[in-house]
Amino acid sequence: MTKDIRNPAELRRMFGANLRRLAQQYSSISELCRQLGINRTQFNRYLGGESFPRPDVLDRICRFFEVDARILLRPLDEIEYLPTHPAASALTDFLGSGPSTLTEKLFPAGFYYATETELDEPQPSRHRLFHARRLPQCTLVRGYEPGHGMPGGSPMDREVQGIAACAGRQIYILMSSRASQNSRIYLVTRGMDEHSDRWRGVAICLSKTTASATTTRRILLRHLGEDPAAVLAAARTARRSEKPAVPALT
Repeated sequence: MTKDIRNPAELRRMFGANLRRLAQQYSSISELCRQLGINRTQFNRYLGGESFPRPDVLDRICRFFEVDARILLRPLDEIEYLPTHPAASALTDFLGSGPSTLTEKLFPAGFYYATETELDEPQPSRHRLFHARRLPQCTLVRGYEPGHGMPGGSPMDREVQGIAACAGRQIYILMSSRASQNSRIYLVTRGMDEHSDRWRGVAICLSKTTASATTTRRILLRHLGEDPAAVLAAARTARRSEKPAVPALT
């Protein structure tokens, strides 16, 4: 039994190695720290295996990365997570889309740049960046509303999450902010070329208060993968495009 006992330094190194792997999906550690609400210097100490987080901070990290506290004890590859997500059976029963149906060919994991265009307008009016993550149970999507659209809003307030499924070649993505704010449904299809990096369709933007305020826009998704340069360039483009116009001085 004593052979299985590890000292604190070994456990810190295990946690640091797991945390480094989890953080690899984010191109900017500074932005990741902002989203987590953790000081960058302290986060580097976690990554380097120099210290453990407090229980409340560990809980925040586990919830953010959708893991559990076993990341303190075992390598990620040795941790098995059972497919308990309730969406898995619902998608299979109603859409015929089980966890393995939405393949990488239909909808690969990684970052996406989304533009929404009013039906009677030539230029996009909404720009978003979100990340699709493949899980054993389903495919989750996650992003953030632009800061200027929610002045004073925290990253938690601006966070948007959703789930992706498919029926045939049609991709369904349901996304929403907390408390069903800014809910939208994307119905898209990949270009005829299976190597195409673009999906086209419609975005149905739902009103929380009245059905008459629900709108439909054209939607274009462009897959960026995990390339940091492409993701940062798209984020800058989205910020510039969404920046409200400054009224002219008279």
